[in-house]
Formats: sequence, C-alpha cells, structure tokens
Amino acid sequence: MCDPWIDDYAFFGAWRHYPAPVIKACELAPSALYISHEHSDHCHIESLKQIDKNIPVFIPQFSNGRLEKILANLGFKNVISLEFGKRVKIVNDFYVTIYEPASLWNDSQILLEINGFRILNINDAGINHRIQREVQSVDMICAAFSPGASGYPATYTHLTTQEKIEIYEKSRKATLDMLFEACQLYNATYFLPFASHFILNHPEHIKYMKIIRKNTIYDVIKRFENSNVKVIDLLAGDSFSENKIIKQPRSPNLYNTDSIIKYINDNFDKERFDKYYPSKEEYKYDKDMVLAYFMNLNLIPEMQFCEDLNVSVYPDSDNLKAFSFEVRNGYLELLDTHIESPNLTIKIPSEILMYIVKNNESWDEATIGYWCEFSRNPDIYHTEFWRILQAPFYLKGLGLKNQKQNLAFIDENSNVAMVLESLGNEGQKILSRYGLYCLSCNKAPAESLTHACNMHGISNTRAQRMIKELNVHYLSKLNCEN
Repeated sequence: MCDPWIDDYAFFGAWRHYPAPVIKACELAPSALYISHEHSDHCHIESLKQIDKNIPVFIPQFSNGRLEKILANLGFKNVISLEFGKRVKIVNDFYVTIYEPASLWNDSQILLEINGFRILNINDAGINHRIQREVQSVDMICAAFSPGASGYPATYTHLTTQEKIEIYEKSRKATLDMLFEACQLYNATYFLPFASHFILNHPEHIKYMKIIRKNTIYDVIKRFENSNVKVIDLLAGDSFSENKIIKQPRSPNLYNTDSIIKYINDNFDKERFDKYYPSKEEYKYDKDMVLAYFMNLNLIPEMQFCEDLNVSVYPDSDNLKAFSFEVRNGYLELLDTHIESPNLTIKIPSEILMYIVKNNESWDEATIGYWCEFSRNPDIYHTEFWRILQAPFYLKGLGLKNQKQNLAFIDENSNVAMVLESLGNEGQKILSRYGLYCLSCNKAPAESLTHACNMHGISNTRAQRMIKELNVHYLSKLNCEN
C-alpha cells in the first residue's frame, strides 16, 4: 500500500477526500507499506495509527531522517530506508526501486516490478528524464492529475482573481500534457490517475474553492482519447481487475462547483476538525520563542544557499504581533524596524505558527493547507528560502560556528573517493541525490567530481549546487569535530 491517507483530514484539517472513502484504514491489512515523503496527505498519522506496526515499511533514504523518526514514534518496528536507485527484492519475483526526482523538495517515486509487470508510481513528482533513462519502459504509470495541491496562487494577495484563474487554467492543461508525455516517454499501456481526489474542508476556505480550477477524472479521459494508453479512471469504491473497471454509481454533478460548496457546508464536522487543528489555548503565541526559531535557522547549513530577501510575518494579521527579518549572504538577521514594502509578506494564524515552531513541523503543512496568505514584491519565488522552511534539514542543530567562513574545501576537481572518505555516509547520500552512486564504483579513486558529473549527464548548474552542498556538510563536520 502506497501513502495511505484514508481517514479524516490532512494539512491541519484543511483537506478532505472527495468523493468520500468507502472504507476505514482499520479495515485494511497490507503486507507492506511505501511512504514517499512526509506531507500529511502521504504520511497520514491517523491512518497509519490503524495499521499493523510489524509489517515492513519502505521509505526513501532522505538525509534528514525525519520519516524514520515519524514512523518510529508511531511504533513501526520494521522501517527500511532504501538508497535511491537501488533495486531491492521484496519476495519471490517482486522488486522495488525508489527514485528521487530532480527537485529541491523531499519527494520520491517508486518502481514496482511484480512478476515482470512494471508499475511506476510517479506520485506528485512529475517527469524526470534521468529516471526515465534508468527505468526505460513500464506497463503502468500512476500519478496525481490536477493542480490545487498548493496554496499558490489562491492565497497570494498580490495577484488579482482573474490572474489566479488564468494560472490555474494554464496549470490544468500543462498537468494533463505532462502526464500524456510521461506515458509516451515510458511507453506505458495503462495510466492510473490518483492523489487528486480532494477538496478543501473548512467553510472558511470556500472563497478559495471558487477560484481553484482542478482537472477531473473526465478531463484525463478526454486528454488520452485516441491514444494507445488505457486510463484506469477509479473513484472511491471502484475496482480494477483482469482489465475491467467495476464502477460505483457516480453523480453527474460530482465536480460541479456549487455541488462541492454544498458538500463542504453540509459535511463540515467541527469536532473532527478540531482533532487536526492546533488550539489557541495549547499553542498560545509566544513572540520570543518564534523569533528564536527564526534565528536558529542560521544553524542550518542550507542557509548558505538562501537568497537575499526581507520578510515580514503577521501572526493573526496583527500588527502588534508582527516582526521582520532579512537574509543577506546566507545569514538571517531580525530587524527592529518595520519594512515598508518587503519582498515577502506572510500572514498566518498564530496557533499554526506556534505548532510549527514547537514541533519543528514543515511549513508545507500550513502553506499547502491554505492557512497562510502571501504577498510578493517583486513577484519572485524564493526557492531556497522555502526549501529551508519546508524542512529538508540534513544537519539541523549542528550549525556552522562561523557563517562567514569561505566554503572552498571541495571543488569540481576534488577526487570522488576523497569526498566519500571525508564525508562518509553523508557524502554518499548527497552524491546519490544528484544521480552519482559512487560508493560501489571502482572508478571513484580515479575520477574527479567533474568527470563523474560529465559521465552521468549532470548539468553544470546542478553540479555546482552539489559541490556547495558537499562543502556546507564538510564544514559542519569540521566544526563538530572541533
């Protein structure tokens, strides 16, 4: 079973299934699990609580180790962290291989090989040509099929309503085109659209539901008309067996916006929602704690990658609770003065902010959950800044003793074997994230990083990023030893 989110809500109660599931998580008895990443619609705590803790759970070997901790805290006793790109036999003629997309975010895809039948679960990670070159052809592709799995653009106040709708419409078409291309690229016979059967749950978010333009299962069918790919268009309760789809009755108004809004109003359960949403009493706003949290971001090696920007944060949209900071040359500094026109303005409920701070939660849970409002000036997405808040921390807490130190220990001419010897398992993880599986390569003692990148088709831009990442970890290692 892959990424089981079955019971209740995700993202602090913001998302719910649509149409509703016909079963509960406790009714399932999988023999194994795969968890692709930590977002709560993929690693859903309440659903996982209902599953046998003795079965094997296969996860990607992310450097931060957060998934291992989450699953251990839930009581799973057999968590298996797999190296990216390593083919592993599960039982008999059943193999799995986990791949990491070329992305700044922690995510993964999985190839299942069952008696020769090959299923690639792209998940919500899109096309990756490097992975395709390794995987080649597959029989079936499974993937998310719609935009809407993000607060962007609905919660961004510098955009007009019409601009937001246009962005959604373009994204809808681009998503369908990408899925069609993926099926052609992998020469797939079947396409299973999944992971997009959700709507926003809270009546407060109906204003966003009126803007969002999502693909439906019928849009997918239409896009694949006259192609050689069979769409397995399953909704809750449907099944697929022996090349036949057995469907439950479907309402003709299922995807009608008015029907969805009525569904939200009729089915919102405040008591269930409160199980997922932080209470103001328990997570009372503490400005000093929040400011310390942001200053502690300087202890993360990834801060070296962060763009220069200034930010104003407004808990509860309250000027008295507000604060500002700037990042310059990889260092975050709190500001005493109000920023007239910051690069980024964030409005966030104080209880969610405090939950993030106290529990080291990913900001994705708030932003994907439509709980924040943003304004950008200019309209630039600061990728590296959000990567830090998304919580892909590799060495959070170790820190760099001197933020101004020059990171020049490892360069493009550094020997691969030397890098592996210096950084050990951490170096191996970083190299494998970029598609270099050098630990088992007999050429490692004779190759530089440049040679290895050229041999494996890694672009100069990604190679330079990899070298910088190796350096921040190397410097952290030196600081810890000293």
